[in-house]
Amino acid sequence: MEFSCSRGELLEAVNAVSRAVSSRATIPILSGIYMEALDDVLRLVATDMELGIEYTIPVKTVQTGSTVVNARIFNEMARRLPEGPITFYISGETPALKVRYHGSELTLNTMNPQEFPLLPAILDGDHLILTQGQFKEMTRLVCFAASTDESRPWFTGVLWDISPEEVRWVATDTHRLALLSGQATESVIQQNRQVILHAKTLSDVARLLSDDEASLQITITRSQALLETDRMRVILRIIEGQYPKYQQVIPRDYKTRMTVSVKALADSVDRASLAAIGKEGSNIIKLSSDKNTLTIRANSPEVGHIYEEVFVDVNGDPIPIAFNYRYLQDALKVITTDDVYMDLTATLAPGVLRPVGEERYLYLIVPVRTV
Repeated sequence: MEFSCSRGELLEAVNAVSRAVSSRATIPILSGIYMEALDDVLRLVATDMELGIEYTIPVKTVQTGSTVVNARIFNEMARRLPEGPITFYISGETPALKVRYHGSELTLNTMNPQEFPLLPAILDGDHLILTQGQFKEMTRLVCFAASTDESRPWFTGVLWDISPEEVRWVATDTHRLALLSGQATESVIQQNRQVILHAKTLSDVARLLSDDEASLQITITRSQALLETDRMRVILRIIEGQYPKYQQVIPRDYKTRMTVSVKALADSVDRASLAAIGKEGSNIIKLSSDKNTLTIRANSPEVGHIYEEVFVDVNGDPIPIAFNYRYLQDALKVITTDDVYMDLTATLAPGVLRPVGEERYLYLIVPVRTV
């Protein structure tokens, strides 16, 4: 095997596939990155058997071949190589990979490429095409609401509620829920279906996408999902389990709607959080309103008391309510409209945030009982 490539493109590919390498791999071959040079294309593959990533870059191939190198060492090497062309080759009977650059050379130990579990070809299944921008928006607005508790794996994922008309993405940790609706650029769906994909993995994939207008092709089978761009293939395992009927917890109407500036509310919540953090970790802020003012209070025996006023437009009767400030803060960080609706139905019923002028998104917060 022998090929030459640029450091920049190599580093981009290595960074991408390294996200699929487990730091706790019990099978030695899974700690490696598979490399194959063929037809002036270098294919890199890594997998932990739950997630697999394949990435291709253009190279100048002198001799075709394949090998497997330790992912951690190869990643560090790629970072430290100088700019400019780099040549990789394996010669003779020794399987070591030699790397030549600027008159210098290093040698890396390798593993048997025949032992590496390559990603399967996935052809059959339901097909969707999204823009990469849509996918990145989904991960930004939804994934943060998923749980990190692996004992209930379905809550660590994002539900894809798919129909021919639209896709709904939902995440919840049972304390809050985020929902975004959108339409695929193209879809071939045999019937309505729901699948759960790990939220953290989706966020990792989004970081690898750069062209918001480019297509992201998605194929969903019974047990796996395949995400494809022009250079990358990602295979994710579908999380097994029954996702809760999220529609039942979203209030169909509201008794009070407050319209408030996102920045003003975020700044006040941020200041109020200083007095909401105590030894007990309650993180509670209390909200009440009149016609034009939203009052935010927080109290901690260790810190003190804070009282904030924010200008709002209130439609309906005042409803006092208390939230964990972190859940409110998380939503205000991702909402990009100038103003947001806060819809309330009762003191102990969930509150719902909806960006003004953006009907595709909502964020629900379960209130805290304070008495």
